Amino acid sequence: MNILITGATGLIGSKLIETLFVQGHTNVRVVSRNPKKAQENSPFPIKAYHWAPSENVIDSKALDNVDIVIHLAGESVAGGRWTRKKKQEILESRVKGSNLLIRAIKDAKSTPKKLICASAIGIYGDRGEETLTTESSQGNGFLSEVCQKWEQEITKHPIEHLKTHFLRIGIVLARGGGALQKMLPPFRAGLGGPIGNGKQYMSWIHIDDLIGQIIFLIEKGGRYPVYNGVSPHPVTNHIFTKTLGKALGKPTIIPAPAFGIKAALGEMSSLLISSQKVVPSRFMEEGYPFQFPQLEKALGHLIGHEAKGEDILIRYQWCPQNIKNVFKFFSDEANLEKITPPHLNFKVIGKSSDNIQEGTLIDYRLSLYGFPLKWKTKINLFEHEKRFVDEQIKGPYSKWVHTHNFIPVDNSTIIRDEIVYKVPFGMIGKLMAGPFIKKDLETIFNYRAKTIKELFRG
Repeated sequence: MNILITGATGLIGSKLIETLFVQGHTNVRVVSRNPKKAQENSPFPIKAYHWAPSENVIDSKALDNVDIVIHLAGESVAGGRWTRKKKQEILESRVKGSNLLIRAIKDAKSTPKKLICASAIGIYGDRGEETLTTESSQGNGFLSEVCQKWEQEITKHPIEHLKTHFLRIGIVLARGGGALQKMLPPFRAGLGGPIGNGKQYMSWIHIDDLIGQIIFLIEKGGRYPVYNGVSPHPVTNHIFTKTLGKALGKPTIIPAPAFGIKAALGEMSSLLISSQKVVPSRFMEEGYPFQFPQLEKALGHLIGHEAKGEDILIRYQWCPQNIKNVFKFFSDEANLEKITPPHLNFKVIGKSSDNIQEGTLIDYRLSLYGFPLKWKTKINLFEHEKRFVDEQIKGPYSKWVHTHNFIPVDNSTIIRDEIVYKVPFGMIGKLMAGPFIKKDLETIFNYRAKTIKELFRG
């Protein structure tokens, strides 16, 4: 199955690509203003083609023999105050991009089976406590106008044999980006609180469920042209605030008055003050299995580690080698020296068993900022050609648990690294050293990714 994605470098697009590859959908294409950069920066072997909606340009080869098109491209609505120019950019990025895509599909040598187009629940406008489904009337205001024109640009150019779905997306909760990351700073500082009277409804969705809904529409068919991309349980801003504070272990007693939000953000304040109680009735009817239907579970999964003072780093990498060869390389501790930056002077100085297995203790020596350190880890879990987990017993962190996952895809392997770590000296250590440690880890794993790519080339 050949899949083409627009908006592939955004929060939703990048997560979608990751999930598609993990699930075995490896024929993925994207369009980008800078296709070379898009290919180089992706941890997966995507094919990138040029497109520039503002210039009315798209590489026609992007549509050759494509089965599914997923259209996510559009200027962020939360990227700054809504000046006249900004509003025009938001609208045109969706209308021009959709028009260009539809014309390219019409001109393609073969017609895709399906087009899944992003939209937003902003189409319903500010509706108070009214329960909104896809059958509900459309609303008023700038966002509603944008969404209506966005969808109309697709529907006014019907293409025979092309099945189209609109996915009206709510507030996407994700780790490392999106609305949640914009909310977190005041809450982390204990300065969070309800916005206005807190009675406005927030229709949210965990990013894993949103990606799951897209794949559900790809694989299961979908009977309807329009779906709501939200969880089954919208909550008021007051409940959202309390749940977020609980997940972080922080108080939520400082309200943000509506007039202050309006004064600071202008018309963009509608993103925070408007009320939309939207439900995914059609996904529920068709049996989509929600992973995170409740807000408490969703926030616990995304940020629950923060209440413990922990951080999480997750990285993916595709290797064009079978899992037998890849797992053999990574389960040999001596190879760690090859993929660790030279400035760390990383050396393995001993281990408690001939081969790595559950219970193996491994001793290392390294240097951080010129200071020599010793590190001891224990293999807590070892599943041959699947995964293993090493945990720091002695070293520079208060906690370090590294899970190495290996996922076979055709005759290649996807490596997934997840590190849960805790900076020493509690909150003071995290505030003072946390950003530097995070940057150092990113540098280490960037070097690791580059080296692995060279070692496993072809």
